[in-house]
Amino acid sequence: MRIIKKAADVFLEALFPSGIYCISCGSLITPDRTYSLCDRCIRQLHWITGRTCSICGKALQDTYRGSICYSCLNRSHDFDRGYSCLTYGMHERELIFGLKYNGRGYLGRIFGDMIYDRISLENLSADVIIPVPVHRSRERQRGYNQAGIIADSLSEHAGIPADSRSLIRVRETQRLRGLDPLEREDVLEGAFAVRPDRCSRVEGRRIFLVDDIMTTGATADACSRVLRDAGASQVIFLSLASGSNRRPADLDKPDGGTGISPVQM
Repeated sequence: MRIIKKAADVFLEALFPSGIYCISCGSLITPDRTYSLCDRCIRQLHWITGRTCSICGKALQDTYRGSICYSCLNRSHDFDRGYSCLTYGMHERELIFGLKYNGRGYLGRIFGDMIYDRISLENLSADVIIPVPVHRSRERQRGYNQAGIIADSLSEHAGIPADSRSLIRVRETQRLRGLDPLEREDVLEGAFAVRPDRCSRVEGRRIFLVDDIMTTGATADACSRVLRDAGASQVIFLSLASGSNRRPADLDKPDGGTGISPVQM
């Protein structure tokens, strides 16, 4: 199955080369186009260029008066800081789905380029890059781990070694789409582990933990917890895209049910 998937990936890249065709709409472009995107598609993507949540890195609206997003007001995270390139929307969804479900593995390398530019802008550094793992059965089905491709691309640009062996997914879980944060936490409990024979490669290290998307942060937290337990000194979570800063319904109450307002943060 993996060989077939890789062959399909090579075929798609040969049929629609990312250096000749826009990776989003398929229109003809020149090889020097940034991220292999045409002008229209670059404008349509929701680039994070302004204020961000000081914890998870989601984009904050200009009218939002706090420094912490609504989500992080209501739950803590196990990673030290998060950063994303894009806010998840229709066009971002199409690109990420192309990588995860449509065999367009070459997109992962371009996503790695985007994340490298983001960490360069923030002047971030680490000792090792670790991708969020998928279960063996899912990796066999897709032919690759999409986060692993992104991590390898980022590694080449940043000159930081990538390690796809130390953090493993020990059991397959149901898909998280449609689940609320607490349900996601329950599903992911005990799903990840650091291999006992590789704890020395994690202990005392500053880690870039890489994935394609962050929604609630439950997956990043589950991975960060086991990395911390193995002795990691810092975990920075990097993703191509993150969800928007949506106001929860219960925050229509004066204190949002928490006793804290965003302005106080």
